Amino acid sequence: MKRLPSILTLLALSLLAVPAPAATFGNGGPSTTNNDDSCDVAVLPAATLLLPFFQVDTEVPATGRTTLFTITNVTNLDRIARVTLWTDYGFPVISFNIFLTGYDVQAINLFDIIARGIIAPDGGTGTVIEDRGEFSDVNRSLDLSRCDRLPGQLDDSYINRMQSAFLEGRVNPIGTLPGCANVGGEHDFATGYATIDVVGNCGFLQPNETGYWTTDLRYDNVLTGDYQQVDSQQNYAQANPLVHIRAIPEGGTPASRTTGAENRTNFERTFYANYSTDTRSDARQPLPSTFGARWIQGGPLEFETFYKVWREVPTGTGATCASYGDNVMPAVDVVVFDENENFVARADNEPLPLGLAGTALLAIEDDSLPQMTNGALSGWTYFNLDSDAEDEEATQNWVVVSMRSQGRYSVDFDATAFGNGCSAPSGVSKATQQGGTTIGPAPNTNP
Repeated sequence: MKRLPSILTLLALSLLAVPAPAATFGNGGPSTTNNDDSCDVAVLPAATLLLPFFQVDTEVPATGRTTLFTITNVTNLDRIARVTLWTDYGFPVISFNIFLTGYDVQAINLFDIIARGIIAPDGGTGTVIEDRGEFSDVNRSLDLSRCDRLPGQLDDSYINRMQSAFLEGRVNPIGTLPGCANVGGEHDFATGYATIDVVGNCGFLQPNETGYWTTDLRYDNVLTGDYQQVDSQQNYAQANPLVHIRAIPEGGTPASRTTGAENRTNFERTFYANYSTDTRSDARQPLPSTFGARWIQGGPLEFETFYKVWREVPTGTGATCASYGDNVMPAVDVVVFDENENFVARADNEPLPLGLAGTALLAIEDDSLPQMTNGALSGWTYFNLDSDAEDEEATQNWVVVSMRSQGRYSVDFDATAFGNGCSAPSGVSKATQQGGTTIGPAPNTNP
């Protein structure tokens, strides 16, 4: 018997005959899906890694508080990674290069660098290597003229400069490097953050110098990394991936990317926008401004919750010494919820007491945060860390939740971002201000 085509078959054939509509994207955001053309930050091989917060006890060798991080080259070709250590006010104190052969891994202990002036290993991190892996290949595109022996031991003047910067917030002049008495806050432990960028040579330029963006920077998404923060005296340790920030589009040099639309990023702002000469020439993904972060405090397990917060500072290339004091900034909104939907926030139009610089460690019981008074033991915190609710662009931020228990258990994990670096700014919430915005995920559209 002759069978008639089923309705589903006819429907499928009719759909095949109709051309699919072209994908459309919002203005100012990603325009393609090529090369992960997205503002969403994920743990993927990247061109820049961010260590949002570090602390180092420079007085207690081996058993004190320290931060370690690891850089991995996930490709077969040699790479150069330039590490910059910044104060909490966003002042770049020192930069150094790490030469990585194909599939190489380099671990760095910041106690070794800040307290001892040794960039591991003792023999340096240059191209003088005894063994190369079977699948590790030479990268002919790199300028290795100054990479033969990268410094293992730093001079005492640089050690003193680092310690005074990260502990006392001042730097002493060294040669042509000027001094400044206003580059950071005063801390019991050396405090700051670090960036790691893929570069093409072993020069000495830093991200606040114009030449960094016109000669040194590269756009290859080839690095992964993680950190460990250890305090042997208090018997805890935490670990987490570094923040992986991709270059989009990928590849090329600053010179090769000056022409051709295919070499231009679609982002209206980028991670290094305050430093790159063209506000988007670094092509790095921007970071979000709003987050949800879990907290647990007290109880029979003696929980403690801290937040490790990184913030984009306004100073950039050409900043003067006096301007670094402006990098302690307000935040638009912080609201603390318990598990029964009760919340506390600042009073309507009251200035938020939270004044944070480029990096900080906040306890959930810190007076700068709104405090629950009902005895709640757990909940979550809403952070809108944009520094200005009135402008058209949110500043970039990152939040890590750090929990401890009983002096022997601890964990770090990234807070949940409520949007990405391309999301429109979110104003003061209804919890804080009558007629404010509703707390929730950012709209799934780019401005």
